[in-house]
Amino acid sequence: MKNLSKSIVALFVSVAAVLSVSSCSDDLSKSMVLSGQWEGDFGMTYDYSYKGRTYTFHSDYTDIVFYPDYDYATHGKGYQYDYYSNGPYVYQTYSFRWEIEDGVVYLTYPYNKLLNCSIRDYHMTNSKFTGYFGSSDVKFSLRKYEDYYDWTPYENTYTYRSRDNWYNYYTSVGVATKAVPADDAEGQIVKVYNRYNQ
Repeated sequence: MKNLSKSIVALFVSVAAVLSVSSCSDDLSKSMVLSGQWEGDFGMTYDYSYKGRTYTFHSDYTDIVFYPDYDYATHGKGYQYDYYSNGPYVYQTYSFRWEIEDGVVYLTYPYNKLLNCSIRDYHMTNSKFTGYFGSSDVKFSLRKYEDYYDWTPYENTYTYRSRDNWYNYYTSVGVATKAVPADDAEGQIVKVYNRYNQ
């Protein structure tokens, strides 16, 4: 009986180890696909107060980059530009941290905690990323146009490329560029949020 108990414990430990390795391997594969530069509808929105009224403006599209901390990292930093054709701001930009753990993508924005989110129900390929934030029922959709890992078609292999151009290009943090005169003191942004993460 004692040997049977030891065998059962050993079996559970082995299964847990295999599942853990499998989960880490899956997270790594996903992070390698996520690493790169994407654009599309990410649901970004801001509310602007002007002369006692509040106006809401939705971004036309978002340009977002996921930059791994090192080769084969399942976490890293990111930069995000949200572009608007209407309203007083042409674009707004943010830095964030990202991580993939147990298949879930977590985004953490140090300068605006309202933007923090998790992405659980998603589909990601080397060219397209679609999914839902938290428990939302509205789908975001991004298209990749720059890849950190250069994939060889049909062979599922990859090579590396320099990331320096990403770092140099995305240096702004929490910046918003106004399309109206800067001395317009009566108007201000009162809230920035992701309307798909409500």
